[in-house]
Amino acid sequence: MTLPTAEIETAIFDIHAFFTDWVGGRCPGDRETFQKNALEWISDDFVAIFPAGRMFGKKDFEGYMGSIYGSNPDFRIKIRNIRVQHTSADMVVVNYEEWQRDAKDSDKPNNARVTTMVLGARPDANGLHLLQVHETWLPDEVQAAGDYHF
Repeated sequence: MTLPTAEIETAIFDIHAFFTDWVGGRCPGDRETFQKNALEWISDDFVAIFPAGRMFGKKDFEGYMGSIYGSNPDFRIKIRNIRVQHTSADMVVVNYEEWQRDAKDSDKPNNARVTTMVLGARPDANGLHLLQVHETWLPDEVQAAGDYHF
């Protein structure tokens, strides 16, 4: 799988834009919308590891995201510094910074993390799906000096 960097970046931007719209209530809140824009994109054996070490599988993620639709109209995410670290015939590993503004469910409403995302080729050979996400807090001084005007 040799995907252009622009296609990988678009996938990252699109999924985060959907999540901010979902949490902010700026998109339809029905099952079909969530299925099409999130669940179909996520592998059945998906794992997310959040900065504090909590792990979610696909079912956990689905339940959590379903429960927070429209809960935070002010929530925003800004993706910065995307770096494609590795590509192979069936996998892509990408690092990027995820800056969050007005995140009610975080210890710090304005925060930033570095994320490693692993994307794999779909079994049906129709694009990518999300296999794993691992997030780590950026250092406190970096977060404190960050630009949250987005």
